[in-house]
Amino acid sequence: MRRLVQGEAAVWALLTCLALGMAAASFGFGITREGGQVGPGFLPLVSGALLAGLSAATLVGTLRRTAAEQPVEGAERRRVRTLWIVFAMLFAALLLVPVTGFLVAFGLLVFAVSAFVERRRPVPALVVAVVATLVIYAVFVLFLNVPLPGGLLGIGGEG
Repeated sequence: MRRLVQGEAAVWALLTCLALGMAAASFGFGITREGGQVGPGFLPLVSGALLAGLSAATLVGTLRRTAAEQPVEGAERRRVRTLWIVFAMLFAALLLVPVTGFLVAFGLLVFAVSAFVERRRPVPALVVAVVATLVIYAVFVLFLNVPLPGGLLGIGGEG
């Protein structure tokens, strides 16, 4: 069971580092535009900082847990495995962005997590994915005027 805690801690540490890297890279996109408008780097900065903070807090909580507080070994294994699966899905979605564009990759990621990790039926999972994608499009492209990577398909922003 100690190996499981170490594995979970390693995932949270890796996620914390990736989130800090994302926040640091956001400065290259410009946090604000002329006139004080929100720039394309604002979302990666805020989400990276929040994700880093939450991941670091979860890492600390994982390390502080005592053996008596540990869940049953089988449940802990499933939880760590699910975390790694979601992490792999996120990585695959990031690799898809240059080809499909952000919106399509994001929609596929939400569908995959909803259908395969959360085990929802296909139609409700599809509805969740479409609604989430439309909300992202409305907020960033329509409201904030931040073009999202369009990939080879040219959907959702810059082509």
